[in-house]
Amino acid sequence: MQNKFYGFILSIFFSLAITTGVVPLFAQTDPPIMKFISPKHASLFEELVEKHRFDSEYLRPLFEAIVIRPDIIEKLDRPAEKQLAYYDYKKRFLEEKLVAKGIAYYRENQVLLTAVEKEYEVSKEVITAILGIETRFGEPGIEKYRAWDVYNTGYALYPRREAFFKSELIAFLALCKEENLDPLSIKSSYAGALGVPQFMPSSFLKFAMDGDGDQKRNLWSSKADIYASVAHYLKRAGWKMGGIVRLPAKFSGNPMDIQKVIDAGVRDTMTVTRATEIGIEISESIDKKELVSFALYKPEEGKDLFVGLFNNFRAIISYNASVNYAMVVTELSEILGKSKK
Repeated sequence: MQNKFYGFILSIFFSLAITTGVVPLFAQTDPPIMKFISPKHASLFEELVEKHRFDSEYLRPLFEAIVIRPDIIEKLDRPAEKQLAYYDYKKRFLEEKLVAKGIAYYRENQVLLTAVEKEYEVSKEVITAILGIETRFGEPGIEKYRAWDVYNTGYALYPRREAFFKSELIAFLALCKEENLDPLSIKSSYAGALGVPQFMPSSFLKFAMDGDGDQKRNLWSSKADIYASVAHYLKRAGWKMGGIVRLPAKFSGNPMDIQKVIDAGVRDTMTVTRATEIGIEISESIDKKELVSFALYKPEEGKDLFVGLFNNFRAIISYNASVNYAMVVTELSEILGKSKK
């Protein structure tokens, strides 16, 4: 008799659930309590929901899947472009195999590159060189880390750049939402850069372009999107078609003045007129009002070269804030330019 009573109650319960779609209150259970890997992540989760309007149920499996990667912190502290002398740094890129691959890639994609150059007024050789330096023209296996883990590791373990990685993490979620991407399936560099041109998420949101008109910004496999995005980035950074990149320079003034110029960095500019006044001579005759900055680098072991850096060099620097990086991009672009003749 008791079993029949319970059976009757259960039949009413399931009938209500099926016909109304409502489960009686006593049958409902709260979702399991979320376990966060750190108090900071609990705060971040709340901020993403309340300030940035992400759905908590969308975020829950992402936060549960976070894997902290302490091994990337040392790499973040020791990027090759800032640790090596230029003659050692360029050996990684201006070696025979990559140069040959770059020339073949440049010739193979000439039509599309020329169209992008015409639309954005940005050198197709520099666009190509950047892709070569960043990912060897999209070579598989360059992106070895799960991007979601990189941003969370930086946020959790890298206090000096905690705010940066937090902002990139938020931008990453935003771009995944906009482009309908699974955050757990995307690979990146150890620093969190994405795709063939290696854009950080914030740069993706600002500069990535839909070059092929399919309503998506695909920086992994669409060459039209990739080329247009790099060109757009450089254009916004101030690239001027036909402008000067760098020129050799000599100095004969007070060594203290010259050292101050070098120490000031490539973003601290002066007019060519001012440079002449303090004893710096640039190898070519150019507009005296042109803005120039200076650097001393080592093209070969035991050899220092003093060079004047102009607007287009600084546009490349905006892509990666390293003189070594901009120098190797410039050299590779010059090699590509000569290959078409």
